[in-house]
Amino acid sequence: MNSSPRSSADRFKRAASSRVKDQTTGQAPERGATARRTKPVRITVDLTPEDYRLMRSLVTILAERADIPTLPHSRMWRALLHRVQDDPDLLAEVAALIKEEQE
Repeated sequence: MNSSPRSSADRFKRAASSRVKDQTTGQAPERGATARRTKPVRITVDLTPEDYRLMRSLVTILAERADIPTLPHSRMWRALLHRVQDDPDLLAEVAALIKEEQE
C-alpha cells in the first residue's frame, strides 16, 4: 500500500478541482467551507414512563391554552429551547438541576 505524501497531495488536489465553483468568481470554496444545514435535525430522547406522561400532560395543557386542537411535542421542545436561550436565569436554574441530578 503506497501512502506517500505525494499521493495524498494529489488526491486532495483532484478533490479540490472537482468541487463546484462559485458562479460569480469561478473559484472553488476554501477547503473546509461547507454549505449551511437547512434541513431539520432529528433527535431521539429516551424518557422514563413518568417523564413521558408528564410531557404528554404538559403538551395537552399547552394546546388548550394556545387554543389549538393538537400540539406536536417538537413545538413544545423548540419553544422551551428558545425560552432557555433568552433567559439567563432560567438557563442557570436548568444547569443547577442538571448538576444536582449528576450528584
